[in-house]
Amino acid sequence: MRRKMISTTMLIHEENEEDLFDRLPDAILLTIFDKLQDAKSLSISSSLCKRFRLLTTQTHHISLAIPSQKYHKSLPFSSRNKFIRFFLKPFQFVYRQISQWNPICMPCDNTQKKSDSYSCCTCSYASSSPAEILRNFTEIKELEIRVPSDGGGGDSDSLLKWKGEFGSQLKNCLIVGGISLSPICNNDRIDNGDAPIRELELQRMANEDLKLRIVWIISSLIAASARHCLLEEVIKEKKLLNKVVIMDDIGQGKVCMNGEQVEEMRRDAEVFSSKMPALKVKMWYSPELELPEGGCVMKGATLVVVKPVEEWSKADDGGDLVAKGFGFAGDGKEEKVFDEVARELVKLERSYSLEMNSF
Repeated sequence: MRRKMISTTMLIHEENEEDLFDRLPDAILLTIFDKLQDAKSLSISSSLCKRFRLLTTQTHHISLAIPSQKYHKSLPFSSRNKFIRFFLKPFQFVYRQISQWNPICMPCDNTQKKSDSYSCCTCSYASSSPAEILRNFTEIKELEIRVPSDGGGGDSDSLLKWKGEFGSQLKNCLIVGGISLSPICNNDRIDNGDAPIRELELQRMANEDLKLRIVWIISSLIAASARHCLLEEVIKEKKLLNKVVIMDDIGQGKVCMNGEQVEEMRRDAEVFSSKMPALKVKMWYSPELELPEGGCVMKGATLVVVKPVEEWSKADDGGDLVAKGFGFAGDGKEEKVFDEVARELVKLERSYSLEMNSF
């Protein structure tokens, strides 16, 4: 009787050990992986079993965050200590085999501090190109990449936002910036009609202010061009890709490409040697701009619209780009303020124009 009870208990225990997750159909697992999106998490999941390895390659929506180089930790067998290198040499083959599938992350070293989210990862993640990291994801349709800001932009750049659209070359770029942002006080409110507003509009931009705006324009265009170049190899390899967004981790600027623009880049990337065609720049400026919706005042408010020369027309004032806004993920109060700045500045009668050669 006792043996019968033991055998029954063992049978129940074996039934309880059955992995119910295996019963889920592939369609549900693909939905879960699509919701997960994070490339690093998907790569780690792919190491769990053959089924996960097969399904993660079919994920359509991928988000890839590239950490800064300063957080990168080298692999343990890159040590200069000859004894340690000799001892770890047999494990290098295992590492190479695993990294062929999963170039993002290797197992954590338990001796490292868990408080540092990057120090727990002994990987080539930070030094690899996006195309190399994503090489096993064969069915990507929408891709979002976050690159490190690397401390770019000091206090003067803290109120700077930009958004660029590319095909094989730059299509347009919208830049909004300011010197400072402060809440509206009762003393700051303009109650004397439109006269003070007109006086502010008529104030010309000082030379130092103009130089700063030119620096903003050039640095934003260079950053946009660099990110566009980063996408070339990915777009060339991923034939199903129809939407790409690449932005920095502080949300200062981003490059966007829709399906038509991705296809154009894939088709004409080698035709154009320059990523920036001859450009026309139109700029609006107000030394002090009151923003009723945001409840604040921006000093040195500036709006810049950049387009290729041939795409400007006499009737085109940049309002179409301003209407689109920035569209940063998880838009908060700050992003709405920048959208309001753009909408208010484009109404001003005075604007500044300049042209730039291709580069």
